[in-house]
Amino acid sequence: MSIALTNATVVPCTGEEPIEHGTLVLEGDRIAWVGPSTEAPESGAEQVDCTGKTIMPGLCDAHAHLVYDDVSDAYTIELSKPVEQAAIDGVLHAAKLLRLGFTSIRDVGTRGNVAVLVRDEIVRGRLRGSRVKACKQIISVWGGLGDFHPTHIFKREQYATALTEIVTGPWEARNAVRQQVKDGVDWVKVEASGTGFNPLCPAERDTISAEELQAVVDEATDKGKPVACHAESRNSIIKAARAGVRTIEHAIYLDDEGLEAILEHDVAVCPTLGLYTAYAEKGLEFGIPPEVVTNHRRTHEKHVEAIRKAHESGVVIIAGSDSGLSNFPQGGALEEICAYVEVIGMSPHEALLTATRNANRVIGFDDAGTVEPGKRADLIVLGENPLERIRAIAEPGTVEAVLQGGEVVSGALAPAAVTSA
Repeated sequence: MSIALTNATVVPCTGEEPIEHGTLVLEGDRIAWVGPSTEAPESGAEQVDCTGKTIMPGLCDAHAHLVYDDVSDAYTIELSKPVEQAAIDGVLHAAKLLRLGFTSIRDVGTRGNVAVLVRDEIVRGRLRGSRVKACKQIISVWGGLGDFHPTHIFKREQYATALTEIVTGPWEARNAVRQQVKDGVDWVKVEASGTGFNPLCPAERDTISAEELQAVVDEATDKGKPVACHAESRNSIIKAARAGVRTIEHAIYLDDEGLEAILEHDVAVCPTLGLYTAYAEKGLEFGIPPEVVTNHRRTHEKHVEAIRKAHESGVVIIAGSDSGLSNFPQGGALEEICAYVEVIGMSPHEALLTATRNANRVIGFDDAGTVEPGKRADLIVLGENPLERIRAIAEPGTVEAVLQGGEVVSGALAPAAVTSA
């Protein structure tokens, strides 16, 4: 079926200027034509008048955790509920993100193999949700990011269905990658530093050894899988970039040496700045443990400074939320986009690129992320242009319709205005 969306402001997210009074012609799941309405080709397409609307690519959350649901602190984070509950949460959140306008996501850490299975069921058409690039568990080390509990409370065998997989030494690291590849991952996630969420392992602390990290990257590369690396400390950022990871998550203590390594090795950065801002500014209001809030307040100013410098230096920034926590629910990448304008100083156009073209290219959905002929018709229709007011994109009701593969999957396309050409 052919559909023409007419008379809209089209934000192509290609780096080019918006098209005022533009038309998109959709053929099946693809964009067949885009341009000024006055130049639209004659066709038998169904005509949908989108006067006053803005059309742009569907959004991408490049740092999602589908299993996160109202997580409040490190001592309950994803370890207190059964993996079966995590699977249900994953299904519900994939559907929610799609309704919010996220036509694609990258899940960078799950319980068991939930993200892979949700991905596959969406592809099969049995579930409705964002398209997923999936990791399995985060590869971690004892005393590292994912080792949340004192040893007398949690033993190694209890991590079998946790958010992290604990390894010791390069060979265990390689074997973890081999098993994850066997189980169908698109990406491998590894950690190289602590975090403000873990009172036992702060953000400034390096964790995994250079040998273990290199083993993860080498094995994943051999198997054709890119690596995402949680790296907040100064040395972990440098180590990760030089090891050959594709993306660095958070990058709080990025300095000049780390910036040089990132640029030299063509590494993208996924800051998750909105989440860290929420914890620093509003964590106590939502019952977040004081020590966790204190950690984020300590690092927040440095984080903002680091991401601003990365952006000004030409680092590819991709939007990711890390959402699903008590004061930062699923869909937080909408706030991430706003933070890039309000805190970092990006233009609205630059901020939208982080969640469309940039994110889709980096995570591996090369067929989406821009409004161009031949690209998938993964689109959102908005009642207000976020280029004029970026905060609008995060406000309820602004996204009036979501199209995935040319099909309206949420909202409506003004059915009263539909006529046959």
